[in-house]
Amino acid sequence: MENTRIIFIRHGQVHNPSRILYARLPRFRISGNGIREVRETALQLAKFPVTAIYSSPLLRTRQSAKLIAEKLNLQMRISPLLTEVGSIFQGMPLDRYKSEIQPKQYHNRYVKKGHESIADIGKRMLKFVNLVIKKHPGKTVVAVSHGDPIVILKAISEKKHFSWAYKKNNYLGSGKMLILEINKENFKILDQ
Repeated sequence: MENTRIIFIRHGQVHNPSRILYARLPRFRISGNGIREVRETALQLAKFPVTAIYSSPLLRTRQSAKLIAEKLNLQMRISPLLTEVGSIFQGMPLDRYKSEIQPKQYHNRYVKKGHESIADIGKRMLKFVNLVIKKHPGKTVVAVSHGDPIVILKAISEKKHFSWAYKKNNYLGSGKMLILEINKENFKILDQ
């Protein structure tokens, strides 16, 4: 059997003039630059035999996935497994979040208050991987998601500890892709 391939794409740049941490807040769309980013990535996808496209349910990912689906002439599907991190900090000014919270956002004290844990994010992303393996064995699938869930899955695939340093060194830019190749024994990152 051929390997299954999942091409994870982070949504395009978000229109965020208020500069807040939007997390799962509604109505955060991609910007004009985000549209350009996703269209460039869609052109790169033409070299792959993509058979399905999945998206997180949030607006920015649905818009990004729709641009890709139109380019590849495929129907977009929604998967809540691909959604953004459940954050107790959404709505916070972005500058404050980055300076005070971001490096320690997954600390136990925040998880106890309701912030989604690294383990839970990893579990749902692995659940999505297993769903793709089951529904699309040996095929290539696109999954439009968010930065943290994708980089957490990357750490799992590389059997590395997810930390602030790992995140900073491996974070996916908006509109960029990460390719996960899955065989019977394991899965590995092919490209970024």
